[in-house]
Amino acid sequence: MDRRFLVLSSSSSVKRAGERIVIRSASKSYGVPIRYLDVVVVIGKVNFSGEALHLLLVNNVPVFFCSLGGRIRASLVSHEYMSKHNNRLIQYEAYKTRRLEVARFVVLSKLRSIAKEFGIDTGDLCAQIDSSQSVEHLMGIEGRASREMFRALSQSIEGKGLDFRSREYRPPPDPVNALLSLAYTFGYMLAFPLVNFFGYDPYISFLHSKRGSHASFCSDVLEFARAYITKEVGRAIVLGVFSQEDFNRSRKGVFLKRDKLGKFVSWFESIKDRAVSLLKEGVLSVGEVMKDEVRCVL
Repeated sequence: MDRRFLVLSSSSSVKRAGERIVIRSASKSYGVPIRYLDVVVVIGKVNFSGEALHLLLVNNVPVFFCSLGGRIRASLVSHEYMSKHNNRLIQYEAYKTRRLEVARFVVLSKLRSIAKEFGIDTGDLCAQIDSSQSVEHLMGIEGRASREMFRALSQSIEGKGLDFRSREYRPPPDPVNALLSLAYTFGYMLAFPLVNFFGYDPYISFLHSKRGSHASFCSDVLEFARAYITKEVGRAIVLGVFSQEDFNRSRKGVFLKRDKLGKFVSWFESIKDRAVSLLKEGVLSVGEVMKDEVRCVL
């Protein structure tokens, strides 16, 4: 069995049975060995026993509490992550002295991944990165590349039943934006334990700005996988994995129906290994950029 997400929705209860997490709902009951879990995602109200939470935390399995739209409300993370501090010291020093340089690397990596996944020529934008003198200017370059990526996505799914004009997410106005938001949130949730595992602070970022409880360094890392995830969302639409009937529409936006979450999770599992590989590459490569010139400062 592969390591995977465990997604729980309302009206479930979670208990511990030995080294297994046992989930009970009105319709079924099943257990998952703790060694197979990467991340637990809770959508809606779920009752956890203290022993179940303890088993998750001592095995370094983070728990995220989310809205149906994919917004993270809260998270539980093992204290063991906090014991790794050397990389965090390097990260803090890099943020103070070399933030712009690291941010340039993140944007350049994203532009190269957009070129690879979508066949878009990002050479002119890449050439502007070295002369960029502010994070805001870099965000502008990144934004222009992203618009080209989403234009290519729109063209790739034309006539496939789910229309998409532009990226909007507060709230998502259409099913494609809803899928993108949820897929990016799952990618962000995969980045969180990776960032912690390698000893970095998920809240000290170089490109994205910290706001509220947002673990902004995880968003920096997500940029290494965002183009791949975006392309796979488009491929799923072309293959007919998702349809208009999978979504609810209201004045608050368009969201995946609760009973379609299982379909979404199964699809995400099919792309997760590659996403994890790209996220891991992102953490390690950004870490190397941070360390190259920081060692002599510490």
